Amino acid sequence: MPKEKNGKFSIRKLIYNDKYLIIISIILAVIIWIVTSMNLSPETSKTITVPVTVDFSDSAAEQLGIKCFGDEKVDVDVTISCKKYLAKDITADDLNVYLQTNVVTSSGNYDVPIKVDTSENADFKVTSFYPTVYKGYFDVEDEKTMDVDVKFSKNDFIEEGYTMGQPLLSESTVTVKGPRSYVSQVASVSAIINVDNKLKTTTSMDLLVTAFDNNGTKVNYVTIETGGENLTVTIPVLKEMELDVAVNFAGKPSRLNIDDFNVSYSVNRVNAGVLEDANITKATIGSIDFSKLRAGENKFTFNVESLDGFVILDNIKEIEVTVNVPSDYVAKNVSVNSDNIKIINVPEGYNASVVGISAGEVTAIGHENILESITSANVSLVVDLSWADADKMNVGTHSYKTTTALGNSDTCWIYGDYTAEVNITKK
Repeated sequence: MPKEKNGKFSIRKLIYNDKYLIIISIILAVIIWIVTSMNLSPETSKTITVPVTVDFSDSAAEQLGIKCFGDEKVDVDVTISCKKYLAKDITADDLNVYLQTNVVTSSGNYDVPIKVDTSENADFKVTSFYPTVYKGYFDVEDEKTMDVDVKFSKNDFIEEGYTMGQPLLSESTVTVKGPRSYVSQVASVSAIINVDNKLKTTTSMDLLVTAFDNNGTKVNYVTIETGGENLTVTIPVLKEMELDVAVNFAGKPSRLNIDDFNVSYSVNRVNAGVLEDANITKATIGSIDFSKLRAGENKFTFNVESLDGFVILDNIKEIEVTVNVPSDYVAKNVSVNSDNIKIINVPEGYNASVVGISAGEVTAIGHENILESITSANVSLVVDLSWADADKMNVGTHSYKTTTALGNSDTCWIYGDYTAEVNITKK
């Protein structure tokens, strides 16, 4: 028999070669073990949490203008059954969880069914899931604007010797939005303020506002929107002090001594709450312009319920101020005309000219011997148009208030209000 050539493959050699037999046996054993393990692997269960976005777009509800008022997302716990060796590889991406939105066809409360699907060739099956429905309220959206009512959980949160001013909200009104049937139930919007420590300085804090019905029950399904990021309240804390009442004088001639006038008040001293760092030493209730003072007795009434920098704690709403101009002050009528009027700060692109004056004379007040030298040449009336917006300036003739000045005298003043007729034209 001829010899076999070297290198030629021989099954016989392979079979009778112990080394190759061992390798083949190991490979076959591994394959058999894998196949057997897969077929005989025990079943196991696994729960997967799937987040579902509540979306009713492209639904009958959306076409009817009905919105969903409830949670914007819902977590569905899905329990599956599969071979144990597959469990770790199955995730939420292998599940299709969604809401059956077509059941919503009108307003009201709905239990919207939740559906869970898998692919046709999935190597696992869904055994259960929870929740099985999404609970929501469906209605046409509505809104209304309401004032915010601030309440305190307790009343004794201000340090002794201090008092609380009027709480100041960053916004006095809010917008209540939600389903129409629930928005209509909202009777008030309130914020309860909880202060833990005694206050002796002005404090600001964020507010949580809630909508209530007429019975004081919280209204569900509505949201409260503010113009800013957060609604805040500032609680002014004021130092309790006793202050003398005073007024300021505006338009006072430079050399006139106000101490020569007899100024009296219906209330001379008040108990007040003062901003501690405002350096307030008097209860200044307002200002009196000299154009309002004539010779003799002058009376002015000031509302003192809302003042800058302090609050009067006494039960006082008004204070009357009497100013007596001494008897050696007299009045003199001085003739004026359009030549006495000056127009300043005319907006660019416009012309302004005086066409008339409300009175042919003004009343000057002062000592008789000084008034003798006052003539028309000393009187100046000024129309200031600095307030005017060039884009909204109206052409035509208009009446404007003037400010008055009296030249060559630093102890006399003009009494009364005067207006000028000014014609506005475009250049």
